[in-house]
Amino acid sequence: MLRPPDPPLSDGVITLRPFEDSDVDTIYDACQDPEIQRFIPVPRPYRRDDAVAYVRRTQRQWADGSKAAFAIVDANDPTTVLGAINVAISGSVGNSGYWITPAARGRGIATRALRLLTGWALGELGLGVVLLEIRPDNDRSIRVAQACGYHYAGRLDVNTATGKKGGLIFTRMAV
Repeated sequence: MLRPPDPPLSDGVITLRPFEDSDVDTIYDACQDPEIQRFIPVPRPYRRDDAVAYVRRTQRQWADGSKAAFAIVDANDPTTVLGAINVAISGSVGNSGYWITPAARGRGIATRALRLLTGWALGELGLGVVLLEIRPDNDRSIRVAQACGYHYAGRLDVNTATGKKGGLIFTRMAV
């Protein structure tokens, strides 16, 4: 069983905590954003039921140890959700992803969250590597990855029913 860190991961500006039922409306609102829909594989249209299902799924994934999903919240107000970050776990490898609400962008929130998550994943969880798959046209996310010590490792193209889906792979190894 995977357990949320206690105390929660925090740098004094943001805190990472598991999702709660009270986060559903913020998740729903955030996933209406065209930028999140462009770069994150969320259902379209995104419905409130999708947000409810997401929160339930994150709770199951914590319990079965397959993924640690966190709400990124204001450290002074843990009810204010600023975004989401997670790490899916397979053996000693983690695969992370994140999104930030439109109102919280441009404040370094993603960088802070990725630093916290990466330190925890490579330290406390003992993972050997954390991967990020970033769309080539997602300049903001590439800058976040680089600011957090991730290095470009190559490109992964996957054939899907709608054509090729590609992403740049960035990695951060345990030291």
